[in-house]
Amino acid sequence: MKYSIIYISLLLSIAILNNCKRAKESSFNSEGEIHYEISYLANDIDKISTDMLPNKMVTKYRGENYSYDIEGFFGLFVIENIVNPKLSKNLTLLSVLDKKFYYQGKLNETAVGFGLIPEMNIEFTEETKYICGIECKKALATFPFAQNNNDTLEIFYTTEIPIPDPNRTTPYRKIDGVLMEFYLELPSLKMKLTANAVYKKNVAIAEFVKPDGYKEVSRAYLETVLYKLMEPE
Repeated sequence: MKYSIIYISLLLSIAILNNCKRAKESSFNSEGEIHYEISYLANDIDKISTDMLPNKMVTKYRGENYSYDIEGFFGLFVIENIVNPKLSKNLTLLSVLDKKFYYQGKLNETAVGFGLIPEMNIEFTEETKYICGIECKKALATFPFAQNNNDTLEIFYTTEIPIPDPNRTTPYRKIDGVLMEFYLELPSLKMKLTANAVYKKNVAIAEFVKPDGYKEVSRAYLETVLYKLMEPE
């Protein structure tokens, strides 16, 4: 009887531990949305006020698929990157008024819009902070080959949101976690993006397939169109 009680106690302890582990692993669903606030560190576009520039980025994810989109100039243009590893798709879509273009890159190719960030070194630290109630780890990005190699950026990321290889199309690919605070650079613009909401919600698989009506173009052409929007007066 004594041994039976010990045996039952052990089984209960193992069950509790397993349930705790599952609860921790499933704190976020395999699909949802992350919303980011965009703030501007530099704006050299004289013809456009920062108030008119994009102020939000939305990331959608479902399993290993994810996308992010930025809408600007009161909806006059939308740029979106779609990553669908199962189909080996890495698509950048750009809508400008009634014109729609897309570029299909290699699966791990840096997406259009991230190309201006120079090659970086990543130093991982033990520091953390909470963003949207989620514990995020801090990494330091430095740029040994940039003209001003004294810049150091603080990046925060989390491993709690279950997106496999979430940075494969960004310069932050060395970071194995979802970016919650990071930086993006376009011609004449330097932006800081900080997550301000994370939603657990169902996301249709159609979100990770190219919509109809887009014309395929080269990367150089798509960059030219995008960067033309960002030209100073």
